[in-house]
Formats: sequence, C-alpha cells, structure tokens
Amino acid sequence: MRVRHGVTTLLAVGVMAFGAVPAQASAATPIAEPTVTSAEYPDDGAWHPGAGVPGSFTFDAGGDAAVVGFSYGNSDPAGTFVAADHPGGSATVSYTPQASGPNDLYVASVDSEGNRSPQHVHHFYVQSTEPRVNGPRETGVGVPAEFRFSPGMGDVVSYTYVIDNGPETTVAASADGTATANIVTATLGYHTLKVWSTTSTGLKSGIAGKGYPASDAPLVASTEYPDSVGGGGPGVTGVFNLTPRTPGVVEYVYYLYWDYDNPTVVPAGPDGRASFTYTPDASGFYPVQVFSRTADGKQSNNGRDYYIVVK
Repeated sequence: MRVRHGVTTLLAVGVMAFGAVPAQASAATPIAEPTVTSAEYPDDGAWHPGAGVPGSFTFDAGGDAAVVGFSYGNSDPAGTFVAADHPGGSATVSYTPQASGPNDLYVASVDSEGNRSPQHVHHFYVQSTEPRVNGPRETGVGVPAEFRFSPGMGDVVSYTYVIDNGPETTVAASADGTATANIVTATLGYHTLKVWSTTSTGLKSGIAGKGYPASDAPLVASTEYPDSVGGGGPGVTGVFNLTPRTPGVVEYVYYLYWDYDNPTVVPAGPDGRASFTYTPDASGFYPVQVFSRTADGKQSNNGRDYYIVVK
C-alpha cells in the first residue's frame, strides 16, 4: 500500500503485518470527493429529458493526483469503474436513466489501491417517457386479452412488451402512436407486464409496468342481475352469460348457495360461450359459483363467485 501524508512508519509496518488494505476501503488520508456535472441532467431540482434518454455526466477529481478513476452507478455503493483522463483529472460517461421521477447517480473517486473517496450523490429529476398501458384488471389463461399502449414521448413507431421474464414481443404503432396487443398469458397467478416504446431513430422510452392476475374462472354477466348489485325482483327471470377464460371449454357447472351436491351443468356453444336463466322466488341474496370444463372433463382451477341480489 502506498503511504500517504501523515501516515507513520509504525502504521505502514502494521499494514504489512496484517495484510493489504482491501479494495474499496477508505484511504488513510481521504481522497477528493468528485464533483459531478451534466448538461442534460443537472442537479438543479428541475425536470429534465426523460426516462430512456441518455445524458453525459462528467466526474472531476479537482486535481487530487491520487485519483486515477471513478466508480459510479444508480445503487449504493457504485460499482462501474471508469478511468480518469489523467491522475487527478476527469472522466465523462453516457448514462441513461430508466425510470422517471427522482433519480440518484452515486459517484466515488478511486485511487490506484482501490481506496474510495466519500461518495457523491448526484440527484436529478427525470421526465416520464414511459408508455401508458390500459388493459383488463384480470386476464384468462391461454386466451388473448386486449391491452392498449399510448405514447409517453413523440415519434413512437413500436412497442415492446415482456410478461414477467419471458421473451420480448414487438408490435407496430399506428400513425397516432398507439397500439393494441392481444396478449396471451400462459399460467395462473399474478404477472407483471413490462412495456417500452421505440422511436423512428431507435430511442427507447422508460419501462412501464402493469401487474395483473390471470385466472381460468369463467366470466359471468347479467343485465337483470349485475354482480353484487340489487336488481330484478321476485319472479323476474335473469339471463346469465358465461364466457370462457381458458381454451377448449365445452360446458359449465354452477352451484347455487355453494351446494356442491347439486350441480347444474350448462353446455357451451362452439365458441365456448353459454348462458343460463334463473328466476328467484323471493327478495334476498343468492350466491352462485361457476366453473368451466373442457372435453376431457378437466374443470377450471378457479370458480367465479357471483352474487345475485334480488330487490
């Protein structure tokens, strides 16, 4: 280890006896904390270009000749090293913020032994470029669900989306910058849809995220008796329309009052849809649970709970 100003021979002997100073340790005499400047993303409390838009950041050691480079990154401690143009000099990097809102870039000066200065935090604000994502609160499993993407920046020509950590899929944007994607979710459970846009020059936006559950429980709808809303009346027949949420549905089975000993089976049409009627004889609350079945007799993992409320 190179002994810096004010370090005694005894300390140097002690270092030799107990081993070298580990990487990223603090120097005996602190090296200069860097200054950080950016034309695109200054630390001034104002909003600047946008998520996905690169900016130049310059780190400067202020003439401290012990500094040979800098570590920087968006997490603490910073982990990406860049060499200074000369000892005590500066370095300029291109850095692209991926998220809108407040951002921090952590930067530390580094000497030849790997010692680091106190860390400088460059705080800046990034405008939103992420696309807006609209879609169902819940999707089916193995059947398409429509999601609509709207631009958060100009000149958008396409959108790319990923479900969880799956493959990327790109769809073209229309002339107004929007796009519609029929997205198939393959498995039950909670999923995250990540979406970003790309301009005609190849500039990518920030990444928008939308979480949603996927269920194979069929959809149930009724005009006369909307779910959990008072409607109809004693003797008023309601029509209940069933929509499949998984491929290959040939019939449905429903249970009134969760009476699993008395199922009612409803055959589905070629498109997997079906309907049944029910006429309550009194005011009150009539819970129904509906499952779908495929040709091999497999029943949906989830049932749809629907609540008929009779005025």
